[in-house]
Amino acid sequence: MQEADTNMRVSIKHLILMTATVAAAACQDYDRTVTAPSGDYAAEQTQKAPAQPHGPVVRITSPLNDDAIAGGVGKENEGSLVGGSAFSIVIETVTGDADVRANESTNIRNTALLGQANPNFPGLSVLIDADMIAPDGKIIPRNTNLANLFNTLGTDDSPGKGVTIWAGWHVLESFGDDVKNFTITASVRDAEGNVGTDVVKVKIDKQRTTGQALTPAPTAISGDGVDDYDGPEVTLVGPRDPSSIAAGTGTATGAAFTFFQVSALDRSGAGIGVNENGEGTATVGLIRDPSQFANFGDNRNFPGLSFTFDVDFIRGNGAKVPAGKNLAPAFDIAGSVLDHRGNGHVTTTASWVAGGSFVMPEGKTTVTVTARVTDNAGRTGSTSRTFNVSPVAEGQLLTPQP
Repeated sequence: MQEADTNMRVSIKHLILMTATVAAAACQDYDRTVTAPSGDYAAEQTQKAPAQPHGPVVRITSPLNDDAIAGGVGKENEGSLVGGSAFSIVIETVTGDADVRANESTNIRNTALLGQANPNFPGLSVLIDADMIAPDGKIIPRNTNLANLFNTLGTDDSPGKGVTIWAGWHVLESFGDDVKNFTITASVRDAEGNVGTDVVKVKIDKQRTTGQALTPAPTAISGDGVDDYDGPEVTLVGPRDPSSIAAGTGTATGAAFTFFQVSALDRSGAGIGVNENGEGTATVGLIRDPSQFANFGDNRNFPGLSFTFDVDFIRGNGAKVPAGKNLAPAFDIAGSVLDHRGNGHVTTTASWVAGGSFVMPEGKTTVTVTARVTDNAGRTGSTSRTFNVSPVAEGQLLTPQP
């Protein structure tokens, strides 16, 4: 019975697409092997492994090739919970002809299963070719499958019958003093055994001890909300472009589960205050600040971030966030790197899986998303994108559950 229910959910998107208009059918000819990565920011990636025809296309959207991170202060048998490398790994997967099973959630992490397949995303494998030092001081051997350390997973509705799956992880781990660089290899296998892979090379900046050393501690900032020519360069990397998003049904189990990834390049060098490791929060490694929702305030772990929709949003607990009010307190993870172009600038990446639903007024078929980041000098940068609403109502209906 469970298998029948799963198959029924998976077929929903296929049935909707079969009855689409001729214009929508034309989108089904979309060739995922040649489509540009999400946003201009990810388009700078190089040395990509070719994807198998009709299989999943995998991209590591954070960090980018040749970005540099801090190594962290953890040592073998003497780890550090809040002094780690504090960067964020985000994996984007565009599915092909076959399904990829995934359980959309704000928590897919299971450290007890480290090295094994993640039950919430069994086709995912993420390897780092250097030993890592866990917060408890234990060594994670190189080329261990790190999929169970990922925090969040969300989706959006790609053109055609495929979907885009995103998974994000805030890295609490450290690297030994002898590690100068490493390679991240991310692979995703679909139901027919096709595998898509991406590889990035990451450097370690020996001048920065922890990830927190890349950014100033968060502090209250003030800006006029108007973009400045030397303000942060802000990019909405996810959802994918083009893509549509599920609206959700207004219940905790029928959420949109859209994955949002915001990157902010500190162009002026003034600093963008972020508490990457989530020190002092309920769950170290996460930057959520739910108490700020009462007044639609700033996320105190990333006070320069503002994130709004042009429609009301119903959170998973049923509370309404009116259109235009700040949803930054809901963001899950953040991490920072030194930019791969060697300019000394720091890029901060923050991501959120929307475990709630969009309230769509009658006749409205799009959602406009605006991300704005203000640095510690009050300079601001922003970006906006408009997404169509998918005919698939719930995010979980975009993928079969594992």
